[in-house]
Amino acid sequence: MEMKEREAPDAHFTVDKQNISLWPQEPPPKPDLSPFLRKPISLRVALICLSLVLVISIVLQAVFYPRLMDKILDVTSDAQILRGHVDNISTLGSVLEKDRGSVEKAEVQMWILNTSFSRMRSQILSLRISMKQASDQISVLTRNWEEVDSLSSKIPELQRDLDKSNTLNAKIQGLQISLENVNKLLQRQSDILEMMSRGWKYFRGNFYYFSHTPKTWYSAEQSCISRDAHLTSVTSESEQEFLYKSADGLPCWIGLTKAGIEGDWYWVDGTSFNKKQSERFWIPGEPNNTGNNEHCANIRVSSSRAWNDSSCDNKFPFICKRSYSQASP
Repeated sequence: MEMKEREAPDAHFTVDKQNISLWPQEPPPKPDLSPFLRKPISLRVALICLSLVLVISIVLQAVFYPRLMDKILDVTSDAQILRGHVDNISTLGSVLEKDRGSVEKAEVQMWILNTSFSRMRSQILSLRISMKQASDQISVLTRNWEEVDSLSSKIPELQRDLDKSNTLNAKIQGLQISLENVNKLLQRQSDILEMMSRGWKYFRGNFYYFSHTPKTWYSAEQSCISRDAHLTSVTSESEQEFLYKSADGLPCWIGLTKAGIEGDWYWVDGTSFNKKQSERFWIPGEPNNTGNNEHCANIRVSSSRAWNDSSCDNKFPFICKRSYSQASP
């Protein structure tokens, strides 16, 4: 009876993700249980915490590592772009420094011209004063002409004064013509300096623009048209020499082209093309129309015989040409 009346132990169970356990509830630990017996439980808890920390760190790395690498790649790309911009700015600075020297020289020349013009203006003012004085003298002589009978003894002297006045007028007219010529010369020099400050070169009544930007023949012609010019024509040995020397050995498009395989060569600016005289400017063996596709001409070498026919779609630097009358404001 005593055994039957003994109470059955309370059942106790736990549930985790993989296991379900059922066991009798253990009696509460005795208060005098030593720390040595509780140590395995603490160690187990510590291991579980470390495992959780490790799993969390792995998950965080898996999530944020690709984003971090993308940010690093973006920063690297931006740094390379900035480095390229810095190099471009340095190159532009050196070009501006060179152009500044040319502009300063042009300003000095302009100052000299302005000084000369001021002197000429002073001379003009003096001449005007002399003319006014001569005019006043002539007026006096005209008023006194009524008294010519009483002044007949002074006629030879008056005649000499009149001759001097005529001579003075002739000199004044000559000075006026000279002054007009000087003004035209000063204006021409001013126009030339203005064009040269924009990067043009002057040779025997024409301006030439040497572009170092490679373009196709047609794009080069459009670029020249935008500057009120055309790709250059060549009409003399001296002009040919000026062009290939100024090109500094670079192959450059010129304004010589033809229409189709059997077409005749012509200058795009309308200058008459002399086939016979132009033979001395072609490289020996040119034009050869390789591949039946070479319909445009360029200056290829630094020589009087420098012309070469090439495909119009090739990209080369080019030379624009405009006459002084076109460049005049």
